[in-house]
Amino acid sequence: MSESEVITMINVKGGVGKTTTTINLAGAMAKLKRNVLILDNDSQSNISQILNVTNQYNIYDLYTNAKITFNDCIARYDNYIYVIPNNINSAILENELYNKKARESILKDKYDKFNDNNFDYILIDNSPFLGITVQNSLVMSDYYIEIIDNSTSALQGLNMVDKVITELKENSLISDLKLLGILRNRFKKRTVFNKQLNEVLEDELKDNLFKTIIFDSVKYKEATALHKTIQDYNIKYSKPFNDLYYELINRIK
Repeated sequence: MSESEVITMINVKGGVGKTTTTINLAGAMAKLKRNVLILDNDSQSNISQILNVTNQYNIYDLYTNAKITFNDCIARYDNYIYVIPNNINSAILENELYNKKARESILKDKYDKFNDNNFDYILIDNSPFLGITVQNSLVMSDYYIEIIDNSTSALQGLNMVDKVITELKENSLISDLKLLGILRNRFKKRTVFNKQLNEVLEDELKDNLFKTIIFDSVKYKEATALHKTIQDYNIKYSKPFNDLYYELINRIK
């Protein structure tokens, strides 16, 4: 039985900040001495590049080589954050996996053989393309967080994610996956549009919305450019991710 809480970060829309949210949420966990494993499940490999981690084996090998295990792929970022990195080879993964048997549960099948007792949380960063690798992420996970920005297409992206999850449930690939919450990320402060959008989101999504909002700041970009979590770069701007973490664990409880 799994001991870790496995959480997928997802949205069909690119540029909403899934990667920075994953990194900085892991940073908040690490500051409280929680052990975190991040899966870089996006062929763009942004997590791997930002945290500057590599390994002999990576998530591409995990998907394609029956002999490669989770343990083979884990690289260390610091004392509390570990990563299963990715690289450009994964750009062709969708094509390679298409004809594989039980293709949506490759990660889950390998994860079931992995002793995850060393990790409190496993966070999975994903591509905006709702293909086979994202489906693997959902099948493996206990929870998912939907991340939206302040664009007018935010709600449309959520509807597409819901369709994929419904299909996985209908095919008996998932049964107990829970929505932890919907995170408003990269929002602008003090604009009329944002105020109006927030009113619409709060009316439409109600309790599914996290109370925490991550407002846009150049500080997050500076931290990633320096291969750091926001906690290690700027204490002030780390507070929203600390708040998100506490809100998250209360929802899990």
